[in-house]
Amino acid sequence: MMNKIKTGIAGLDEMLGGGLIEGRPYLIAGGPGAGKTILAMEFLIEGTRNREKGLYISLEESAGQLREDMALFGWNLDLIKIVDTTQELSLDKWLIKSNSVMSKPEFTLQNLVKVIEEKLNTYDPKRIVIDSITSIRLLYENKSDMRREILSLMNFLSRSGCTTLITSETGTDYETSKILMEEFLASGVIKLHSIERRGEIINAIGIEKIRGSDFDRHLRPMKISDEGIVIFPNETVFE
Repeated sequence: MMNKIKTGIAGLDEMLGGGLIEGRPYLIAGGPGAGKTILAMEFLIEGTRNREKGLYISLEESAGQLREDMALFGWNLDLIKIVDTTQELSLDKWLIKSNSVMSKPEFTLQNLVKVIEEKLNTYDPKRIVIDSITSIRLLYENKSDMRREILSLMNFLSRSGCTTLITSETGTDYETSKILMEEFLASGVIKLHSIERRGEIINAIGIEKIRGSDFDRHLRPMKISDEGIVIFPNETVFE
């Protein structure tokens, strides 16, 4: 039987039938402000409760800003290693901030994989978050190059033995949705939605696919509280 690990978000673990299958990459997709970063960090925090180290690759927010934002929830990030990027204006390049031998390599997918490999060897994380793959997509002008590189990233993450959450920004257009569903070879896709109902914005969560496991196929209401994400697995969004 496949080992499942908890996300730490009670309602989501219920929807997943106990959690995520260990050692696989999963995609968390949603629009701006939908709660992707909070959900991903909560997943790492749950790991630390079992003394599992976490690796957070922050490609859009500085490590300092991320720590500040997460402090609002009272979370201890001591067992979570954060790797972020910086813009070197003089070189007109984005660089990965890393304490490794390759100090500040240019932000490319190949260099990012090298940095993750180095952290796997020196830090031994069990859970990884990459926030977000949208930043990686922007590195490519050619779609076939992008697909090939992202396939290579997914294969690398699957071989790492870590359970990984990869966040992705969704647009409202059909093209963006289609790319998410068909081209990211994740073991599962969880989508965060903002739905207008009677003039009020309702946050909701839905599981689009999980390979190798049954799951709740309903869209469930959720909210972001001062303790993190709360999901209502017995309620429906549409009455």
